[in-house]
Amino acid sequence: MLLTPLLAFLPLLEAKHVEKVSPAALKEYTLAADGITASFIPFGARLKSLRVPDAGGAWREVNLGYADAQGYADEAAPSYYGAVIGRYANRIRNGTFTVDGVTSRIATNEHDGKNTLHGGRVGYDAREWSVLSANSSSVTFSLMDYGFEGFPGNVLALAQYSLSAGKLTTVLTAHALDRPTPILLTTHSYFNLGSDVSSTVLQDTLHVKASRVVGVDGILVPTGQLDYVAGTNGNERHPLNFTAPSAVSQALPAGLDHCFLFDRPSPLEVTEQLEWRSAATGIRMRVRTNQPAIQVYSCSMSDGSASTQLGKVERFGCMAIEPQGWIDGISHPEWLQNQVYSPGSAPFVNVAEYVFDTVEMGAGPSAVREETARDEL
Repeated sequence: MLLTPLLAFLPLLEAKHVEKVSPAALKEYTLAADGITASFIPFGARLKSLRVPDAGGAWREVNLGYADAQGYADEAAPSYYGAVIGRYANRIRNGTFTVDGVTSRIATNEHDGKNTLHGGRVGYDAREWSVLSANSSSVTFSLMDYGFEGFPGNVLALAQYSLSAGKLTTVLTAHALDRPTPILLTTHSYFNLGSDVSSTVLQDTLHVKASRVVGVDGILVPTGQLDYVAGTNGNERHPLNFTAPSAVSQALPAGLDHCFLFDRPSPLEVTEQLEWRSAATGIRMRVRTNQPAIQVYSCSMSDGSASTQLGKVERFGCMAIEPQGWIDGISHPEWLQNQVYSPGSAPFVNVAEYVFDTVEMGAGPSAVREETARDEL
């Protein structure tokens, strides 16, 4: 999408964060295509519902969220369900970073000020986005970020969602308008392909094309270490080794909350990097993206207290899938991840495709590995 025509509309794209979320921000925009339906709301540019057929042909809700959109506005603490995360996703140590010799101190909102999570106290998830366009198969939201939470400069962000046969495509774009600034956007959708959050995803099969993860400390802030996980410990697979299809339970007891670094060179094209299969419904989701990494969180902190349109979420009752850059890369120049964008430079662009179909129900990891090996021949 061209930036120049949009600049004329800047006065109309003013971001809103008010104590009471407006009814317009909670209006649903419903899209449909062959084998898939979805709905979105402007508050957080958020995915509210996603329905696909299971192996028996029954339509299933696979996205976690609230049945009533008012639930997002009424949250006492952010769930981030289905929202766009920005200006910088995941964690930044101490809420500080330096760009061109200038140190910025942004709002901290986790662990008594030890880090910034998902853009700060009021991130993109808690903002009222504008609707730029909408039709039966696509909707585009926009947000004018006037230095929110202490980030340098102004940024124009766009979130486009579109449906085609069995596929949801998200395109997140951000333009630095007047100063160099770090940008790292993602979507924070939680899924349960079994459509039942009272049951866990532990028997589902996960395949991630990544042999390394970002090492983190006790509060999940990156340490700078990159951990190799594709090997074995004696006869045991590393619990984070999903380079071949494996049961999600392999990551027990702690579960997953890790940034997987894909095994592919730059420049990055939109290619398949993750596959997830439900043992209960036969629904398969394949994720194709241009991003260099993906955060996978298996809802280990859920305790049955959170109510969603799929019911109360039990521990390991879902997984969040977040295609993005290397987390806290702005604090680790040794990684050589350029996450700073400047006026006049190419914009930040995050493309992700979620492709849904069905496979044999109940097929375990071994059968899936054999099928994957045949497909790769």
